[in-house]
Amino acid sequence: MGRSCRKLAALIVATSCLMCSALSAQSGSASLCVAPNSAEPAVRCAPGLCGSGEISLKIDDRPILPWPKVESMKIIGLDAAGKHRVVIYRAGKPQQSFRFQFSDFKSNSACLFLNDLYWTAQLWDPQHAPVVQVQVTPGIG
Repeated sequence: MGRSCRKLAALIVATSCLMCSALSAQSGSASLCVAPNSAEPAVRCAPGLCGSGEISLKIDDRPILPWPKVESMKIIGLDAAGKHRVVIYRAGKPQQSFRFQFSDFKSNSACLFLNDLYWTAQLWDPQHAPVVQVQVTPGIG
């Protein structure tokens, strides 16, 4: 992916994450903005994510959701004080997982995206997220 494409992707992610942050947050409730993955095929990939099949994600015990392709998705109603587990799937099989808590961030919102170089899942504070799309889908609770 060319340098200008990466810059555009970074601008899109940052804009989406800021929008999610602005739409978020009562004190006990938190939200997670999920940036759409790039339409470009990955240059290099984390193991499992370069294969074929749809990418999806799961937060805690919630249902598995398809990874957004065009617009950001906002997941609302997460416990701001609790720990959360994120699992990334490819073709229905778990490929990456990690835990996080919102206390690691400056607000009760965070932005999740797939890094466009290696397709590793990354979670950033919305003000510092380097990526995504301008429109946000209605909240998923």
